[in-house]
Amino acid sequence: MAESKKDYHFRARHKDQADKTVVSFVYSDQVKKDRRLYCACRVLYDHYQEYCQQQELTPLSNRQFKHNIELLGFVYQKHHRFYAGYYGNKVTTAYKNIGLVHTK
Repeated sequence: MAESKKDYHFRARHKDQADKTVVSFVYSDQVKKDRRLYCACRVLYDHYQEYCQQQELTPLSNRQFKHNIELLGFVYQKHHRFYAGYYGNKVTTAYKNIGLVHTK
């Protein structure tokens, strides 16, 4: 399959207003910002907590994390269906324009 020349990179907004732990997590090499991606809210928050533990930072609560992610411009989707991968065919909440990089 040929590579698309279209730019799907997502640029986060309001970095100066968001919490520093969330901004550093979003710009870490564990996270990919792409307009085609979705990530389940619970999975993203769990990875955020792991990241904060590794960096010895104090993580925000789930509610504060959601507010900061939305402040950066990532869209909260109430009902998003995941067809493949870890979730099978499950409907759950998700953030649009953000995904996780899986390292083995």
